Amino acid sequence: MENIRRLLRRIFKKSCFSSLQRGSDELLSACATNGPYIMSNSSPPGEYTNGNDSKKFKGENRISGNMPSRVIHIRKLPNDITEAEVISLGLPFGKVTNLLMLKGKNQAFIEMNTEEAANTMVSYYGTVTPYLRSHPIYIQYSNHKELKTDNSPNQARAQAALQAVNAVQNANMAIAGTGVPDTAVNLAGQSPVLRIIVENLFYPVTLDVLHQIFSKFGTVLKIITFTKNNQFQALLQYADGSCAQHAKLALDGQNIYNACCTLRIDFSKLTSLNVKYNNDKSRDYTRPDLPSGD
Repeated sequence: MENIRRLLRRIFKKSCFSSLQRGSDELLSACATNGPYIMSNSSPPGEYTNGNDSKKFKGENRISGNMPSRVIHIRKLPNDITEAEVISLGLPFGKVTNLLMLKGKNQAFIEMNTEEAANTMVSYYGTVTPYLRSHPIYIQYSNHKELKTDNSPNQARAQAALQAVNAVQNANMAIAGTGVPDTAVNLAGQSPVLRIIVENLFYPVTLDVLHQIFSKFGTVLKIITFTKNNQFQALLQYADGSCAQHAKLALDGQNIYNACCTLRIDFSKLTSLNVKYNNDKSRDYTRPDLPSGD
């Protein structure tokens, strides 16, 4: 029965992706509802072969089940994923202190600086399915409390990427003078904030509709919608600039509904959005505690 359910989910998801191909007439069809994916509750094995290397990873202080841990297990990654893209998944929630790439298994482990940061990350992705390069990925607690990595070539590249990201974060903290890293670290040299204009607005476009469409290209952190010059517009912030770039390339000029509600997308000059309220006009998905402003 479980195999049948997995097959049905695979078929349904494949049909959803077909609605996002360039030149399609509409973005919302069979994907009108796109709830979070069901992740396996089974714990990962105790050892993983690191790509083609003979070295193996062994977590320190193994724990049982899916108990909270600073180590996050990421599965179903695209084949050509980069270390920076994996790191970007954790940046909105805190500092990433370690990274293990298992490219041969399309998996990775990231270690957050605190268990609280890891808990926030797992909770968020439990309600919002993360996407990298238009592929859904799966996130859960690891059954290890910390990562112990080796000096293999694959791991050397991962550590180099991690050091580069931390250097950017430290530079941002020094510039801001606040001691708080900018969560929108720009790994792709491009702003993570998109300015969206919806033309030919025949049907209403809600904040949830925008989130559903744009989350297929990466982690959406914040959205602000407004009307300017009699046009429905929105500002949308991704976790990093590469996701914004992919979304712009894929969605600019596309119709949300058949022959109407056309998306016009540009990069914003802003690098981060300040959301004060969570309601039908604006939302910070990393801050569920914000008031509604009613």
